[in-house]
Amino acid sequence: MRSCTGCGLHSTRTNAVPGSGSSKAEILIIGEGPGFNEDQQGLPFVGRSGKLLDELLAAIPMSREDVFITNVVKCRPPDNRDPLPDEVAACRPYLERQMELLDPKVVVTLGRVSMLRFHPKGKISEDHGKILEWEGRILFPLYHPAAGLRNPAIKRELQKDVLKLPEALRQANRVSPKNIDDKIDGEITTKAPNSPVTQEDQKLPEEEQENNNRPSSQTAEASTADAQLSEPLLKNETTKEKGDRQLGMF
Repeated sequence: MRSCTGCGLHSTRTNAVPGSGSSKAEILIIGEGPGFNEDQQGLPFVGRSGKLLDELLAAIPMSREDVFITNVVKCRPPDNRDPLPDEVAACRPYLERQMELLDPKVVVTLGRVSMLRFHPKGKISEDHGKILEWEGRILFPLYHPAAGLRNPAIKRELQKDVLKLPEALRQANRVSPKNIDDKIDGEITTKAPNSPVTQEDQKLPEEEQENNNRPSSQTAEASTADAQLSEPLLKNETTKEKGDRQLGMF
């Protein structure tokens, strides 16, 4: 990756950013692409978004040494723009090889574009925090930390969603790589590749009881609040601090 010239991003990079973390990690975290600080240091998520990611992992508790962190593209797009389709395609073999080498049980995607790489029909505003199944692995989409820095409501969702990561790992240990229609330990139905574990599959009895006892007015208010939690589809956004590339554009 460090010597790759597969797309135009190589001409403007200082360093490629392959990723960092444990080579034995069961959890692979995938963001969008390096920012200014990442490009300078050759390490992923070392800006403001990286600090928030560290805080989110610490709440579990986990650290960077327990996971492996990388991005969809390995070189910084100029001016913090979105990576172009040909740039994503050029880096695709590297990401696939990383997954082959690491063989993670859980793939955590940060933001919309990273999630769509594995769940093309998904919507980050609807699927964040869900435990999904993808080719014998667990897919766990989250909002991008940068979106949480911009929107306090999204930050609260991030803080709540990340607490489900240990459960996602436990469920990953029960997922069979074969396509079967039976329940595994009564929790996950393994269906065709890329099929989600539905919201009903994940719902706990306490949550069901709470929903049954909730007045209809509160339910309507909750639906309205959920509708307002949408990660913006931004184009060519930059931040005041140019060092923070890890924007939640996907």
